Amino acid sequence: MHHLLDLLLTPLRASQEVLCRHVRQRYQDAAQDLDSDEVTALREALQDPPADDYPPGWWLDPHLSRWWLCLHVDWKASDEVHWQAQAIARTLGLDVDAVGPPPAPDAPMLDALAEASAHLHALGYALLYLDTDSDEYLAVPVRHDLLRQARDTAERLNLPTFLI
Repeated sequence: MHHLLDLLLTPLRASQEVLCRHVRQRYQDAAQDLDSDEVTALREALQDPPADDYPPGWWLDPHLSRWWLCLHVDWKASDEVHWQAQAIARTLGLDVDAVGPPPAPDAPMLDALAEASAHLHALGYALLYLDTDSDEYLAVPVRHDLLRQARDTAERLNLPTFLI
């Protein structure tokens, strides 16, 4: 899993080494938790929600959420896809406005995921969905030139992947 994490952090290495250290440390801390599997540890490392309080719009305030490097939504929470795609773009230093407008509030989940994937694809990233064998969607942004390597790494970890 360390190799997959390194691939995900590749675009940040030169400009945001401190952030990379925080993410790696969070992964190590989560991986040491006896109740945590490697995928959960990865997910925990790639998200930075506020520690205690969740004020309205916290995900839009870079001081409350220092990074967001995965899309993690319940199967019916299509309303959460857009802001997470924007947060991913912001963390990667991409044009947040290029993520486009949010889908309709009642948009089907696969439509919302496809739209987010298309916007990030246009910005040079694929959303690589990791099959967690649960009712959630977990996807990580992978630069196009690293996609094959990331899929091969996930395969070696017996972690099925797919693209939307």
